[in-house]
Amino acid sequence: MTTASNLAAFVACLLVVALAIFQILLAVGRPLGRAAFGGKFLVLPKQLRFASGVSALLFVAALYFILARAGKFGGVRNSSTIHIGIWIFVGVFALSTIANAASASRWERRCMAPIALVLTTCTLVVALH
Repeated sequence: MTTASNLAAFVACLLVVALAIFQILLAVGRPLGRAAFGGKFLVLPKQLRFASGVSALLFVAALYFILARAGKFGGVRNSSTIHIGIWIFVGVFALSTIANAASASRWERRCMAPIALVLTTCTLVVALH
């Protein structure tokens, strides 16, 4: 991998870990809901807390796919599962960027949308290399 793709993988990994932690905090009831799910709740209701838990698991899965595509797990880098999975996450992160940019929540528009855009871009760079 090139230096640019290694840097992209590093940044993407930092962001997915940070977002997984954020989702875990939401899932356990921390008052951070203004930056998630449209910003309607300070503390998320039970259903959205469950969704945050699922989101945290998806971010952990994304971490695996990013690291695998970056060649950090040996020969799986070019497997069809890794290739398809990384592109799925590029799409999910792109949709997240759009959703956050269109949100009624100021936190989602001003903070989460740019984070999602950087994550999408970095994951795209990793997917392409």
